[in-house]
Amino acid sequence: MGYLTYGNTAAPIEVDDALLTHLRLVIVTKLRRNESFPLTLPLRSGVAETLWLHASIPLRFAIEDEAAIDRPLVVAMMNAASSSGGLDSTREEFAASPVGARPLHGMSA
Repeated sequence: MGYLTYGNTAAPIEVDDALLTHLRLVIVTKLRRNESFPLTLPLRSGVAETLWLHASIPLRFAIEDEAAIDRPLVVAMMNAASSSGGLDSTREEFAASPVGARPLHGMSA
């Protein structure tokens, strides 16, 4: 399991490594473009929490075991993050571990 630390809170949010690997790619891309968006994450307690992600709010990722990148999943996540409802990782299409993922090789900006 990986951890997402948001803002100045001391309590990190536990997130599945495969999901967090993909979320990190989407979040960093969106924030690098200076695009804010809502992100909904499932919590261990069974409830969902929605965070407003903005480049001015501290964010830290800790991933124990990085997963291979599933490009169609990243595209779907980017489209969701750009929608009015934001990226809801509790949706079944995003919560599932990537199938048929391939390692992502270096990219240039």
